[in-house]
Amino acid sequence: MRAMKSLLRLIGIALGAVGVLAVLALGALYALSERILDRTYPVPTATVAIPTGPEAIHEGRRLAIVHGCLNDCHGKEGEGLLIFDQPILVRIVAPNLTAATRRYTDAQLAGIIRQGVRPDGRSVLVMPSEIFAPLSDADVGRIIAFLRSVPPVAGPGPSISVGPLGRLYLLDGRVETAVARIAESVPPPPATSPEGAFGRYLARTICAGCHGSDLHGASRLTFVSPSLAVVAAYSPDAFAHLMRTGVALGGRLLPVMSPRAQRNLSSLTDEEIAALYSYLRALAGAASR
Repeated sequence: MRAMKSLLRLIGIALGAVGVLAVLALGALYALSERILDRTYPVPTATVAIPTGPEAIHEGRRLAIVHGCLNDCHGKEGEGLLIFDQPILVRIVAPNLTAATRRYTDAQLAGIIRQGVRPDGRSVLVMPSEIFAPLSDADVGRIIAFLRSVPPVAGPGPSISVGPLGRLYLLDGRVETAVARIAESVPPPPATSPEGAFGRYLARTICAGCHGSDLHGASRLTFVSPSLAVVAAYSPDAFAHLMRTGVALGGRLLPVMSPRAQRNLSSLTDEEIAALYSYLRALAGAASR
């Protein structure tokens, strides 16, 4: 009986020690991940010209759709949206853009969009500023002009709650802040024609969000994307059909690309689709060589 009691006592001590170590490890995990999340950077001060007039605002709306401000992460009309809800990993509510444009100055909005830096100097976490960094002043200006023209709409406030697994991913690099992603971005090869240069600009500011900054494919937490060398399999008409309808070769609907095309990429102009195809087709040819 005494031996059994001693054994149970040792088991209790061991379990208590494991519990203490678990609490200490969790505390260290939160402390170290908070250092990453609270790190501050120089606040961008560059301003962009914000155009006025119905044409600029209309084009700004189209650009906002193409780049996913509308019909995507921030909801159909920019009202904000719960986009990810796995508490052990992260819970993300994308902000209401109609409220954000009334909270921030033009320079602050441009800094958040292209540098991923909030007015308090901390980096945004989820927003893909690494693909918006190459956006031209003109395009950023038109998007901001449109967003400022939208009347306030009701929607959720921004919220990001990083769970223990998400914090572990922050420490091992599987999840990075926007500033870190910008610093590590590798641009794709230069174009060899004016049309290709326009296509490269579009690819960097649209396609890179899923396919990596170099367009050679990327591994995300929820999916793995292919290299855009796959465009070599498409004719110009088939590629345009994919952009317009989300229907891939063989009549397939792709789990990530098809909804993205239907919601956002279908707003690309014929000229933009042709330029994008021109560059990606040349990129695929270079890759095969």
